[in-house]
Amino acid sequence: MSCTRILSMLPGECWWGALAHCGHRMPLDASSSVTIDPCGGQDLDAGAPLFLSSKGRFLWSRSAFSLEADGGRMICRGADEIELEEGHGTLRGAYRAACAAHFPPSGAWPDSRFFSRPQYNTWMELGTDQTADAIVKYARSMAEHGMPVGILMIDEGWAQEYGVFEFNLRKIPDPRGLVDALHALGFSVMLWVTPLVAAAGAQFKKLSARDMLLKSREGETAIRQWWNGYSAVLDLTSGQTRDWFSGELRRLMDETGVDGFKFDAGDRYFYRDDDRMCRPVTAREQTRIYNELGAEYALNEFRAAWDFGGRPIVSRLQDKLHSWGDDGLGALIPNTIMQGLLGYAFCCPDMVGGGDIASFDRGRPLDGELFVRWAQASACMGMMQLSISPWRVLSREHAALVMEAVRLHEELSGEICALAEHARRTGEPIVRALCYVFADEGMERVNDCFMLGDDLLVCPVLRKGATRRTVYLPKGRWLSWRGEEIEGGSRMTFDVGLRDIPRFRRL
Repeated sequence: MSCTRILSMLPGECWWGALAHCGHRMPLDASSSVTIDPCGGQDLDAGAPLFLSSKGRFLWSRSAFSLEADGGRMICRGADEIELEEGHGTLRGAYRAACAAHFPPSGAWPDSRFFSRPQYNTWMELGTDQTADAIVKYARSMAEHGMPVGILMIDEGWAQEYGVFEFNLRKIPDPRGLVDALHALGFSVMLWVTPLVAAAGAQFKKLSARDMLLKSREGETAIRQWWNGYSAVLDLTSGQTRDWFSGELRRLMDETGVDGFKFDAGDRYFYRDDDRMCRPVTAREQTRIYNELGAEYALNEFRAAWDFGGRPIVSRLQDKLHSWGDDGLGALIPNTIMQGLLGYAFCCPDMVGGGDIASFDRGRPLDGELFVRWAQASACMGMMQLSISPWRVLSREHAALVMEAVRLHEELSGEICALAEHARRTGEPIVRALCYVFADEGMERVNDCFMLGDDLLVCPVLRKGATRRTVYLPKGRWLSWRGEEIEGGSRMTFDVGLRDIPRFRRL
């Protein structure tokens, strides 16, 4: 069964939806000629079968559907009926209606430490050198340099192999001692995990014999390629497999004291619609099942999510390059906004400086200015995550400015936590598009500013070497980051230095 729906855009109408990874390509309007296809490979972070309109309309389906926009005409194709809802007035009205109908807030939220303190991830700093000494040194260095302690994620490299949830004792001979040492420094501890199983490991044979691994359409154990080689994949449609996976995670918590998990992988490209599994589902639905398993833990993080809005998961943007462009800092704001519009209120804007380790491995020096501007943009969002130690790779001036951004995030933590509480009850995003808050001021195409809630307009500097920042300030009275009271309703240009994070508080 397939469904096609064709509709015309209304005059001045703009649309957002489907994939956070495509946020920087939004909004779609009458001038757009583009296809957004959630089943076509653009699936590296959060998504939903949803498109929202600035004119109070939305499209929804039970399963993923593509949207082709060309000359104001929209052609939607999917396996199930694609519903059109109208009459909700604005983008905010459309979002609230879609949320209430299809992904109402569960009333739960992730651990409040995600919003009140920075998170620290060992990946960019240590790579696969996840040894006990290196991890403790990293954590201690953060505390000694005045960084507020918070959540520390031990990334890939701690385990024996994929599918074996045991510490590599050559790297970490005393797992409980390591976790206790991190707790003593004030950190909560998360471990990187995946639903993948090493194809050449002993665990592969055991799980295959118990029929717990995904099979291809030919009936052979499915072996899938990803960035780190080839692996089998747990069949999480099986209750037996889910119970085993959850049991391994709970055992880790009981035996070592870890507090939660970073759930990596789970992307659609690991699955096929015609795979053989315990309970037949689409490739997209496999991601949702993975989300359901991880949502049981108050300390969780996902990069891949599907149709799981309103639930208490931390949704992090896909790894970004160390770049000023749309593959790096330039995507941070529009893609974070897009996450929120898809129902993922508890979102994280990738690691400061970028989380794609390959982009730091080309012999070129780190761009200190880019690192600072990235920290400044993240500081005013719902979450802030760091990995690379600023004082190790930056000049003293740049490292000090990153610390200033971290302190600003701390200053805003009470407001951010209140917005997270609001999201828990209402489902509304923490980071919002300007047109979500100001529907009648023509700001649908503004992708370089955002609202933290309804009252703080944040306009980070996103261009290398910029000394001026132009902003459209909505109507009303505003207090600038420099303490000036300003009457809005027009475009304004401000001189900026490297220390400046232009922002305006509504009075």
